[in-house]
Amino acid sequence: MPEAGWHTYWRNPGDSGEAPRVSLSSDAPLSFGDIQWPVPQAIPVAHLVNYGYEGENLLMIPVDVPATLSTDEVSVSAELSWLVCKEDCIPGNATLQLTLPVAASSSASAAALLFEKARQQLPDDKWLSGQLEINEASVAVEIALPAEMTSTTSSQWTLFPFPSNLIQHANPQYFTVDEGVLRSVIDKSPYWAGDVESINWLLSDGRQGFYVSTALAGQAHSGDAKASALALWDILGLAGMALLGGIILNLMPCVLPVLSIKALGLQQTQESKAVKLGFIKLGYPLGVLVSFNALAVTMLALQASGEKLGWGFQMQEPSIVILLSFLFTFIALVLFDALQVGTRLAGIGSHLIAGQGFGAQFFTGVLAVIVASPCTAPFMAAAIGVALVSEPAIVLVVFNALAIGFALPLTLLVFSQRLSQFLPKPGNWMVTFKHMLAFPMLATVAWLCWVYAGQTSHQAQFGLLLALITFSFSVWLSGRLHRAVPKWICASVALACLVLPMYLTAQLPDANQPARSITDNAVPFSKQALSSLIKQEQIVLVNMTADWCITCKVNEQVAFADADVRAALSAENVHYMVGDWTNKNDSILAYLNDYQRSGVPLYVVYSGTQSKQVLPQILTPSIVIDAINQATEEIPHE
Repeated sequence: MPEAGWHTYWRNPGDSGEAPRVSLSSDAPLSFGDIQWPVPQAIPVAHLVNYGYEGENLLMIPVDVPATLSTDEVSVSAELSWLVCKEDCIPGNATLQLTLPVAASSSASAAALLFEKARQQLPDDKWLSGQLEINEASVAVEIALPAEMTSTTSSQWTLFPFPSNLIQHANPQYFTVDEGVLRSVIDKSPYWAGDVESINWLLSDGRQGFYVSTALAGQAHSGDAKASALALWDILGLAGMALLGGIILNLMPCVLPVLSIKALGLQQTQESKAVKLGFIKLGYPLGVLVSFNALAVTMLALQASGEKLGWGFQMQEPSIVILLSFLFTFIALVLFDALQVGTRLAGIGSHLIAGQGFGAQFFTGVLAVIVASPCTAPFMAAAIGVALVSEPAIVLVVFNALAIGFALPLTLLVFSQRLSQFLPKPGNWMVTFKHMLAFPMLATVAWLCWVYAGQTSHQAQFGLLLALITFSFSVWLSGRLHRAVPKWICASVALACLVLPMYLTAQLPDANQPARSITDNAVPFSKQALSSLIKQEQIVLVNMTADWCITCKVNEQVAFADADVRAALSAENVHYMVGDWTNKNDSILAYLNDYQRSGVPLYVVYSGTQSKQVLPQILTPSIVIDAINQATEEIPHE
């Protein structure tokens, strides 16, 4: 019997461990059955969950003795191996032999009470039947319950699958019971690659257990089953995470320059009667709400048509990157006062950047959402990831919560007289500050050109840079010419500079492959290669990234460029795998969906077949090194 705090394992040990093995033989013609497993319990160990037994337990094996057996005694040999664990694990093995007399009848042995107690811990002999759906991210089970189990509360249920690689054992299991039918949705393990028609389970309510055979009902959309099991509190939790993520999104480097421009325009016009009108003040939040809803509806429509999309999907289109490059270049020119006051282009630029009307406020909200879409703030990835594999109503709830959080800070600044008093007083410094804001715009253009190079080629990037320079010269020149014909020529040249790169990009072959070379200590992501390394009990750090993901780039410079991290990733049994999602890649999107994510970054550390750990979106060198060290400790050693 194991000491207190130690445990042995069920047939499926869970996240780690090993089930005991028994091989019986005899000098007589006996037939030995399989181990009769008592109902196990879920045993938390750090961030893992094991299935097994604490304290005394008995694993019985039925023996069939032929009626024609004529010998007086039989000898039975047993080859045993087991694993008993606490924080550490101790393997054991033994070869045992027992000689037993053969008699037609016998009085009860001293162990009879022990065997009777063990029989009471076995599942019911009656098998239940049910249906099973295996989706991209979840496993849905539906079981017809016997009458004596329908009163059990949902918190007492546990489903123990026979396969050890089907579900994520440490994740919560959700249950509903309706008219005698139990339904459950469980997160699927990333290691599952089975092609089966049925799967067996053990269903326990904490008091008794029933074996269940579930037949495969068919493949469903990855979110259908999970969405049906999301309770009201789950939906509110997702909305709360999205709201908080939207607020934090305002601080992302791709968003802050645009909001700074609007704050500057607010300060310039805070005494204006027009801005005091409530309807005009609502322009910015309405622009944000409309844009996020349009983005959600677009994603739902494209997904319904068969497209596989994730958060930031528009940044995977080179044509969108080109349009944004020209837009930010034009804004920078306006901020630099490159256009003379009174010209049409100058009026358009001033209206879009710091105008007082409803249209200017609305456009600022639209523009902020466009530049925010490739960014992923903390608390936001999980909410959007679950939403995008759920029913459309949940998608809209989450996206609207995200929009409200995103619009909230600047909206409060506009409506609150007390908050607006913290803004500095107007003065000549505002002209200098406006010119300074042009540089973040140009830095954004440089980043967009770099993203474009990753999507296409360095030659195409050079062509885009020439087009942007020519465009800038044409816009600047049009503000300084007075005759109508030359202005039309400048406008035509500027339009050609925008159209030509988009046309040439459209002629390039479509790429569904990583857009850039992998660093020296990394290998390109491959689902097959990842599965192979996991089966070989190797440590793997998967980095899902993209060139247009600012958070990804910061993490690569802060964490992955660190000398200690690079040394840890260069260890003999450690592998660094990078998935580049700069361009569309269905394999990477499927991997993201397995973790209920719809965008990058995503960092996962695997310790062979023992466990996996999802790292935070904001990394430090110590976080990466600690995760690798923890994985090293969990790998079984010879």
